[in-house]
Amino acid sequence: MATTQSPMRQLLMDQAVDTALTMTAQMFGLPKETVTKIVQVGLPLMAKMADENPALLKALYAQSAKLLPEPIQQFYAKLAENPEAQQAMVEEFKTMVGPMMESLDRETARATGTTEEQAGNVLATAYPAVAEALNADASARTDAGFGKRLKDLAA
Repeated sequence: MATTQSPMRQLLMDQAVDTALTMTAQMFGLPKETVTKIVQVGLPLMAKMADENPALLKALYAQSAKLLPEPIQQFYAKLAENPEAQQAMVEEFKTMVGPMMESLDRETARATGTTEEQAGNVLATAYPAVAEALNADASARTDAGFGKRLKDLAA
């Protein structure tokens, strides 16, 4: 009998997400295991926040609907070479998440043994690949469908 993998495990095994996690770890000088743990903890927290805040869900979905401008490897390679672009991505993510960002960073950092800055930087940097992977499923191509995929990650 075949066993089905959890939605989080499937997401983490996605080639583009795996590449993003590897390159995010390199950018911030963190072990890939730490980056993976931050994403595993942070995404369900984001899902909970988005479930309670329709405006956040709409913003997260809108970001997921934007296709990355180039293949994931090239996108993250360019980002790694440009600290200003990294910072701009973090700032854009903070704006998108809004006032909940501080709580998201704090709770993620506490659960992963990292700093709030590390947690926030990793979540912001990995999110484009994660969002694209979540939106790859046709059922996620509405904000409600995307919200369900996000919530499924907590299962």
